[in-house]
Amino acid sequence: MWRYREIFLLSFGIAAALVPLVRLLAFRFGILDHPKAHGIHSHPVPRIGGIAIYIAFVSGSLFRMDLSTGLKGVLLASSMVFVMGLFDDLRHIRASLKLAWQVFACFIMMFKYGVILTVFPNMILNAFFTALGIIGLTNAVNFLDNMDGLSSGLIAISSLSIFVIGYSTGQIWLCYLALALAGAAVGFLVFNIRKAYVFMGDAGSTFLGFTIASLCVMTDWSYYWPVTLSVPIFILGVPILDMFLITVLRIKEHKVKNLKQWIDYTGKDHLSHRFMRLGLGERGAVFALWSLQLAFCVLAVMIQPRGFGYGVTGLALYLSLLGGVIFAFRKKRHIVLKLNNRKRKKRTGVKKPARQAALAR
Repeated sequence: MWRYREIFLLSFGIAAALVPLVRLLAFRFGILDHPKAHGIHSHPVPRIGGIAIYIAFVSGSLFRMDLSTGLKGVLLASSMVFVMGLFDDLRHIRASLKLAWQVFACFIMMFKYGVILTVFPNMILNAFFTALGIIGLTNAVNFLDNMDGLSSGLIAISSLSIFVIGYSTGQIWLCYLALALAGAAVGFLVFNIRKAYVFMGDAGSTFLGFTIASLCVMTDWSYYWPVTLSVPIFILGVPILDMFLITVLRIKEHKVKNLKQWIDYTGKDHLSHRFMRLGLGERGAVFALWSLQLAFCVLAVMIQPRGFGYGVTGLALYLSLLGGVIFAFRKKRHIVLKLNNRKRKKRTGVKKPARQAALAR
């Protein structure tokens, strides 16, 4: 148990020590995130905090640990994603190029190091769904990095739940990596929770998303396939929920029409923004999503040792919640549009046709 604490504290300490240094370097060289229309900060903020997260995780992972072939693949591929994210933080790279690089890193991890799903009897299907899941989750975490402390807090909660499952199933390597990731995320969170102190940038958010998604692929969750599917879905429940919500609503509202538009589109329509507009405020929205993620992770830990039926029930529960959330926000938008139209008509003096006819007579 002491080794577990060592790894967590090492990652935490390195991240916490490096964040102020990285912040100073960002100000020194002008690597700042300036206020944008879809942002919520009002002044330039350092955007390379992901460097501290990356160094802390790698240090914790290599501490007294012999890496298997698969773990080497995870470290290599996640490092590739980190480097591309860092280039984007420094130079602003096209989203399509970043996506292509993530796919390339994922393919190296799958076919050279064997980190791939084994759910289906067909290798092509396994490769397709592995890439789809990892790339999707990488960008889901990146998209949710829109409020102070949100992404780092979600990843910390998810990583600790993976540690609990790894510990209960005797997967020691999983415990080490999960704690290294949790320590790095919490070490950054100490500073990121402060209003606009430092951002992790694309380097940090894509690295965290890619790494935790890869760990979910490598983990032996259960003998039963519904459990194997439902547990990682709950562990990353909030990012997945947000990803599906914005995708469905943006398509329904004709804001995006193809993959390129979907990649490039930015807006204040994420779960965090919607919670904030409900009156929770920024801090309240962050804590609400943390709480939801914690509830999901508790369900994941409860389902993992169970059988086939519990896995099916878990999948049905999550899909029902997903559909309910999308329907609720879709319905809310229609109601808001109707109210706005009525207010606009009153302000402009526009009357109903029947009323106009009566007045004419």
